[in-house]
Amino acid sequence: MDLFRRNDGRIASLLIRYVAFAAVLAAVGCASPGPPRAPSLGLPQPVRDLAVTRIGDTVELRFTAPSRSTDKLPLRGGKVTGQLCRQLERQPCLPVASSKTTVATAGPGGKHNLVTWTDTLPASLAQGSPRLLGYRVEFFSAASRSAGASAPAFTAAGSPPAPVDGLHAEGSRLGVVLGWNASAQTGDVLLRREDLAPTHPKQQKPSSSASAAAPSIVWLGTQGPTDSASQPNRTLDTTAAPDTPYRYSAQSRVTVRLGDNSIELRSLFSAPVTFTLREIYPPLAPTGLTAVGFFASAPSAPTGTSPAFAVDLIWQPVDDTGLLAGLAGYNVYREPLNASGEPAATSNPAAPRTRLNTAPIPVPSFHDTTANPTPRYRYSVTAIDAKGNESPAVTVLLEPSAAQ
Repeated sequence: MDLFRRNDGRIASLLIRYVAFAAVLAAVGCASPGPPRAPSLGLPQPVRDLAVTRIGDTVELRFTAPSRSTDKLPLRGGKVTGQLCRQLERQPCLPVASSKTTVATAGPGGKHNLVTWTDTLPASLAQGSPRLLGYRVEFFSAASRSAGASAPAFTAAGSPPAPVDGLHAEGSRLGVVLGWNASAQTGDVLLRREDLAPTHPKQQKPSSSASAAAPSIVWLGTQGPTDSASQPNRTLDTTAAPDTPYRYSAQSRVTVRLGDNSIELRSLFSAPVTFTLREIYPPLAPTGLTAVGFFASAPSAPTGTSPAFAVDLIWQPVDDTGLLAGLAGYNVYREPLNASGEPAATSNPAAPRTRLNTAPIPVPSFHDTTANPTPRYRYSVTAIDAKGNESPAVTVLLEPSAAQ
């Protein structure tokens, strides 16, 4: 009996130890990574943002380079190799010869790398009537395997629009007037402006000593300086800053419909023209000038004295909307004439044209109390801007006034 009891105690102790050991194993098993995973194939994720633009005989492709694999892991090596193919409708997508290119998986500062590729079309695709043309890009792993090409992005094969001819620029009081030779082709014109002014030294970073800042580029509309229907080959750049050098160029643009796709085709850029706008253009001349002479006695004037003579002038104001230098006001001139209607200064140098105001007049009217009733006068009014540029004059004749 004692033996059995001793054996039972040992068995119970062993069972307790076994249960504890099993619990430990179970706990360790819960923290295990599970079954081993297959190694990543490193297949680059397909491109999802491919866009294309047809310019002359070339096609510009823009997309974001893949930076992760289909397993959502970073691609190794920091570079990835890809290729593009092109296809006409209902035909296979054929790889473009010599298009296999290696690009970085990340851009400056670790950001996405925005890639631009250019494909020069062969003569068979750069001529003739428009045909739908699709592009795809495909990237490969180190083992030359791929997860597939991108979805197609479409442009058009066929003849591009002709370039803009005869682009020229001239200044005006409202901005830069751009013109070009009229063309019989349909479509519109795009204008590109580059700011050539150097970056101010205070705006440059201390480390940027090797290269100059890239020029600022602005795309302009094509609204005419007057009636765009009567002058379709002119436009006005009202945003040009004075004393700043600019380089202008132009592109023709047409849009064609191919199936469900609306395709934009652009010409090559025109020959550029450089222009700097100066604030030397005067405002428009005032209009509608009238002059009225009259006698008026002051209430306190002694009896028997002659009534005072004065001339009132009024005119239509000048619209200063969009002027490079704002309108400062108006100048008023008076010039006596002889009996034959010629300026009296030709026979009497002591009677020249006289400016009646010392500072620009801010309102479109003037009260002249220095005139005499007997001479014949010619009054002139001009507009003047903040830079001192003076417009042509509007004039009116005032005949001698009878005493009242």
